[in-house]
This record gives sequence, C-alpha cells and structure tokens, in this order.
Amino acid sequence: MKKYNYIIQKIKLFLALAFVGMIALGITVQSCSKEEYEPVVLDEEILNSSELEEFIVAGADLQQSLAIFTDGLNQIDFSTLEVITHAEGKESIHLPSSFWKSIRIEEKLQIFNEKKEVLIRKIPQFTACREDIQKKYLNACVNNSVNVQGEFLKLGIKSSRPLLKGGTLESWSGEDLYALIYFLVSWMSSSNYVELFILSYTNGTYGTWVDDRNTPLKCHASFNRINDTWYHQGNAVSWVAHTHSNDSCASPEDKYNATNKTPGLPSYIYYQGGYYGYNFCD
Repeated sequence: MKKYNYIIQKIKLFLALAFVGMIALGITVQSCSKEEYEPVVLDEEILNSSELEEFIVAGADLQQSLAIFTDGLNQIDFSTLEVITHAEGKESIHLPSSFWKSIRIEEKLQIFNEKKEVLIRKIPQFTACREDIQKKYLNACVNNSVNVQGEFLKLGIKSSRPLLKGGTLESWSGEDLYALIYFLVSWMSSSNYVELFILSYTNGTYGTWVDDRNTPLKCHASFNRINDTWYHQGNAVSWVAHTHSNDSCASPEDKYNATNKTPGLPSYIYYQGGYYGYNFCD
C-alpha cells in the first residue's frame, strides 16, 4: 500500500511539473510571438536624413524620365535621323537635339548613381536593414517628408498616383508608387552602376532596360539566341545600345561582350543623343 501511495505521489509530482513546464513554455511562446509582431520603430535619424530624401527623389525622377525617354523613342522615325560623317569616314546617328536635351537621360542616371552611393556611404545602417524594413522607411519618407512631396510636385508626380510632366496618367510605364519603392530597394542590394540599355526590336518598337549587375567598366546583357536572332525578354532584337556618361568610345569590355556574348548583334554606344559604333574611336 505504501508502495502504491509512493507511485501515486510520483505521478502527481510529474504531472505538476509538466503543467508548470507547459505554462512556462506557453509564456515563452507568447512572448516570442509578441516580439515577432511588435511594430517596427523607425530610426528618426534615417527617416529624416537628407540622403534618403534625395535618393528617393532621384529614383523617381529617373524612373519617370525612363518612361518619357522610351515613349519618345517610339515617336521618332529613325530613317529620317541626322547622320554625321567624321574623320576616316566613321559615322554616327543623332536623335533630335530638342528631344534628348529635354530629358538628359545620362544626367539622370549619373545623379541617381551619385545619390545612391552617398546614401550607402553615409547611412550604412539603412543598407544593412532587411528589405521589408527598407520599404517601411521609403514609404514613410515619401508620405511624411515635406521635401520629398515638394520635389514630387515639381516633377508633376503625385505620390498616390504618379503623373507625367504633361499631366497624363501613363507615368512610369503605368507603374505606381509600389513600383518606385521596389525599384529603389532593388538597388540597395547592389552598389553597382546604373546604366541604360536602349533596345531596337524587329517589330519596329524601342525599349529601355536597366541591369543592377552593371559596373562602370562592364555591362551585362541578358539576351538569348534562337537560330540567328537575338531575343530580350521574348522580343526579337535588331540592335542594342548602352549609355556612356563621359565619351562615345567603346571599352575593351564592351567589345569583348559584343564579340563573345552577343556575336552578330549590332551594338552601339549612346552618348549625348548620338549612336556610335564600337569602332568609332579606333
């Protein structure tokens, strides 16, 4: 009987300890869950920094300018463009000066590059944040910064629904503020150089494309070849150009890529409204 009572006491003690353990575990799980879903407190230093504001404005200006530039290319009859003959019979083709000077796409690219590098250098704690936290900062800055809202108004952009400078609603290729935030965050994961590709498709239309793998010395081209035709995102390409900010000369890396990565695809340097062949400076 004593032995039986001893066993009963042991069972009761075990059950009591197990109950206490379950309570402790429940408190721990509840605490972790609470901590996991605790609202993120944004750092005021980051949120109110001029570097973050200027990065957002430069990105919005670039993205809007890309849409305007692409739309403008599709309005131009390339068969009527001015062809300039240079020394040794080398030629270049030039867009109407009124068009490219009004957009200054290379300048917009350079400004965005500079603002991005300043942000990365001066506020490294922002670039160290998770992507979802970066989006919270960017959205909060757009919604609450008087400076950002003021610059957006100058650009003809409403943060709730972007507008073209002319007031139409086809801004940013029909994309919205979400697309701007995504665009900005995508460049935080890479400190590489923002460079523009200009694509001529075989159907007579034109497109633009940026790639965050680019560096000041190397540009990456995401093309695939089927038979003798090169394709970009499913569209057949007749020729491609990429921007240079300082000169019209193709680098050795440019020539290597054209010869080894996209053989047979005509390639050009776009510089201040002109298209220059890769042998222009030879």
